[in-house]
Amino acid sequence: MSTHLNSAILNAPMTDLLPMPKHHPAALLMLLASSITASAAPATENIPTSSYFALDTMAPESSWAIRFEQRSSHFDQRYDDRGYLSPLGSSFNNQNLNASMFPALAALGPGASLGTTRFDHKTSNQISILTIGYGLTPDLTVGAIIPYGVSQSRVNFSVDGGNVGFNPGFNASQPIGPGNFPFAPAGGGIPAMGAAGVQNILTNPAFGYQYKALKDTRNEGFSDPTLGVLWRAMKAPGESLILGLGLRMGLAKKDDPDNLLDTPLGDGSTDIRTRAEYFYDLGANFDFRLLADYNWQFSDKARMRIPDTSQGLALASTKQKLNRDLGDYYEADIELGYRWSNWRFATTWHRFEKKSDDYRSSLGTDTLVLEADTDRRADQYRISATWSGVQAWQQGKLPLPMIVKLEFQDTYAGRNFVDVQDIYLQVITLFK
Repeated sequence: MSTHLNSAILNAPMTDLLPMPKHHPAALLMLLASSITASAAPATENIPTSSYFALDTMAPESSWAIRFEQRSSHFDQRYDDRGYLSPLGSSFNNQNLNASMFPALAALGPGASLGTTRFDHKTSNQISILTIGYGLTPDLTVGAIIPYGVSQSRVNFSVDGGNVGFNPGFNASQPIGPGNFPFAPAGGGIPAMGAAGVQNILTNPAFGYQYKALKDTRNEGFSDPTLGVLWRAMKAPGESLILGLGLRMGLAKKDDPDNLLDTPLGDGSTDIRTRAEYFYDLGANFDFRLLADYNWQFSDKARMRIPDTSQGLALASTKQKLNRDLGDYYEADIELGYRWSNWRFATTWHRFEKKSDDYRSSLGTDTLVLEADTDRRADQYRISATWSGVQAWQQGKLPLPMIVKLEFQDTYAGRNFVDVQDIYLQVITLFK
């Protein structure tokens, strides 16, 4: 069992699972001006391709646009530091709970064990993201991204084959010592520990761990919102370059050091986000899009447990408020699209890469174990289908221009990253 399981193994921060939304809904605002003058024209005339399918990210002056995205994801495997896949709960599975895990068992001899674990863990997320954009000038847009999530972890935990039980004379209200020892060899009326007994050791303050029980968990709430500005640096027929700068505010609840299965909805870190997005119309109904997004994560403080390298689990007494500096990360997209009437189909290669975290203790405690395996990488692909309702709106069939996009994303390689699959549904509209 990993000594830093809570911070690096089971928990993939939602910054890994919730990258900055790929397109801002402010893209559609520029349709207002062009669509009014082109209402009698064919759908693809007079309206730039990037706007017609919500690929552009700028808004005309004094107009609003809204995008609502619903994202569903699930994972039950993760890539380790060497890039190999393993079950999400492998660090808890098939573990011999002997003295290497619980040092007090050494008093009962080298073969003493609470048993061997059987552990299975799966996580699913439902993320809703509301993005609002407003055009200050033809080439300057401001906006906000507001994510809200529900994360659920399902676990099956059992312990079999132990030869140690609870000492019936143990008094949990008194300190553990030779005269008040909690364990005894199983047999003679003393049953083996089992899963319930192990849960008691993990949760009962008498044993010093004070973790929450290993059971199904559910987190719900807001993730870290972003405020940003976009500037059109270059525009030409069939070509555009957009630059962006944003502030992601670390408002989400941070990782719970007492919950081994916690999946935070955000990392709670305040970031500076930069963005460059390039679009080019290749002709013959093909187009090409590049995106680069770099994020500087500011240092802050977080309360964490600091395990000793010789410990299987960190005691509650090791909790400290640490100086935390999460590693900066970048994302990149290379996308090829094909348009057919009011439809656009695209395939995208996506790369996510993050540097290692840094922790510092004001008491001088060694925190290197918390930094191990916190660098992350994911290689993913996406396929998408987008329908543009701009023509239907021009013809009076819709009350507002609307674009709907369905996208599937899969992770095919990574390092210290979950093997996550995502389905995105986006609905975009605009108004004065």
